[in-house]
Amino acid sequence: MMPNFIKHKVRPQDSLASLASRMRMTEDELKEFHNHNCGKMDKLWFTNLRGVEFVLIPTLFISKEEQEIRKSKMLPSKEYSQGFHASKYLVSEKFEEPHKKDSDFNYSANLNIQNSKHGFAAETSLADFRKNGIASDDKVSSLSLACMNSIYPIPYNISQKGKLGSLLDHKNLIEKFRNKRADLEDFFIGDISKSYIDWFVEKLTDENYFFRQIQSSLLYQTLFPNLEWFHKKTGWKEAFYIYKNSFPVEFNFQTELTFDDPDLVETKITGTNSENCSLRELLKGIRIEDENAKDYIDAEIQIQYFTHKITKQLYEIKSSVEIRHQNEVFQKHHLHITQN
Repeated sequence: MMPNFIKHKVRPQDSLASLASRMRMTEDELKEFHNHNCGKMDKLWFTNLRGVEFVLIPTLFISKEEQEIRKSKMLPSKEYSQGFHASKYLVSEKFEEPHKKDSDFNYSANLNIQNSKHGFAAETSLADFRKNGIASDDKVSSLSLACMNSIYPIPYNISQKGKLGSLLDHKNLIEKFRNKRADLEDFFIGDISKSYIDWFVEKLTDENYFFRQIQSSLLYQTLFPNLEWFHKKTGWKEAFYIYKNSFPVEFNFQTELTFDDPDLVETKITGTNSENCSLRELLKGIRIEDENAKDYIDAEIQIQYFTHKITKQLYEIKSSVEIRHQNEVFQKHHLHITQN
């Protein structure tokens, strides 16, 4: 195997700077390379090379700046493109709460990404639900799923940065459910079913409430991320929903990239809440004046994205949200999304 350096004999006019400039390196980069590979040879300490007989010069050098550029090109673009998502993902969710049996959910998320006059639109639908390994067989759960199935697929605008922006054609969703309501009421009979259907119509009609249900879920927040997350060099603050149908809480986030896999880039995003929020506020979904500091929660978020180095497509997501109250875990929410 050919060595990755040449052994350059130092001449009187040579300096560390002159040798480095020939290779488009900095002095520190050449010094670091030589000292790392020189073995028992003299190490470089000074720039004038006085007393140094040989300097090891790399035959193929990629500067740190060029390495960063190459790595950046392996990441998804900062602006959304149609190829970022696959058409189907398998999803598993787990909720852990003290003194309760863990709840496991498995289902599929189907995506149809299309061009729209505003950029891109996503039609989404969820299917094949299993709770703790079996299909839901209780009446309320079955009715809930049937109501949602009646309006799928649900179309959304996708923002330029990749997040869900708004509902598309909300009136059409209401009309779709109106056309299916009679069939649902024929199958799901009784006062409980009628009350649930009336409640569903009320919430579906409230566009802001219905969209917040979607927007505040861990699934849609991670499946449609802010694409700038992948390019963050320093920490930043951003609001994030950690409890469905509540309000977003501000977090301190940071990003860490790993390129070790031959095909995939891992983007790890971690965050801790920087905004005070009591458990009561979180559960009610409203801010309450004069809350006791003892009731404030602590929360941590961890999201791992795996994207393809060449296609830039989203391949896998592992995420978790942990909420603690008075030094005890209130809830842990785990989410795992993989291409089908």
